[in-house]
Amino acid sequence: MASAAMTTEAAFVAVVLAVAAIFIYAVLKMVHGRGRFGVVLIVLVFWLAVPAVLAIRGVLDRYSPPPAPGFILVALLTLGTVVLAFSAFGSRLVAAIPLAGLVGYQVFRVPLEWVLHELYSEGVIPVQMTYAGQNFDFITGVLAAALGLWLRAGHRAVWLVAAWNIIGLALLANIVTVAILSTPVPFRYFMNDPANLLPSTFPYVWLPTFLVQAALFGHLLVFRALGRRQT
Repeated sequence: MASAAMTTEAAFVAVVLAVAAIFIYAVLKMVHGRGRFGVVLIVLVFWLAVPAVLAIRGVLDRYSPPPAPGFILVALLTLGTVVLAFSAFGSRLVAAIPLAGLVGYQVFRVPLEWVLHELYSEGVIPVQMTYAGQNFDFITGVLAAALGLWLRAGHRAVWLVAAWNIIGLALLANIVTVAILSTPVPFRYFMNDPANLLPSTFPYVWLPTFLVQAALFGHLLVFRALGRRQT
């Protein structure tokens, strides 16, 4: 059991590192100017390092009374993600990365869903946070792979990409809502065990503080890219 848990944890960390590597590569390869190094440093520190330190030190362990420290942290990071996506930096990324790349990037959500199912199998998270329950986020990743390849082949359909993006954002909002309502907060809705403690557990704190933010960031960039095409 311990060996399986270590394997799942390693797989989760691998997904985090892969997404971080893609972000760093995209920024350093496609965005010019000294500001790019600052953005990379800010993201690595605040979206990865700070949550890790807080989780390890137990600062995020409190869920009641509200507001939970973990929720405050995620809310602040989400605000930062939105600001970053609609900043001049976001504009440079949208201009430099092909639409196929922006769409295909969301494939990371497929292995992530496998990790979540393994965590459920190990008794770490409740079933509703997996594709066996109420988490259908893997659909976004599967469609991202197919749509990304279709776009890369030279096909274009703004309405199709927009529809995928809206569906993906809705599925992301769905699992975030389910995850929040599965934590041991006073307004908890899903009462089945175990409670969701990932927002305060290292390394799984990176799920809401980094991977969810990465997915949201990608969707916002796609909306911006579609807006540029319409213009």
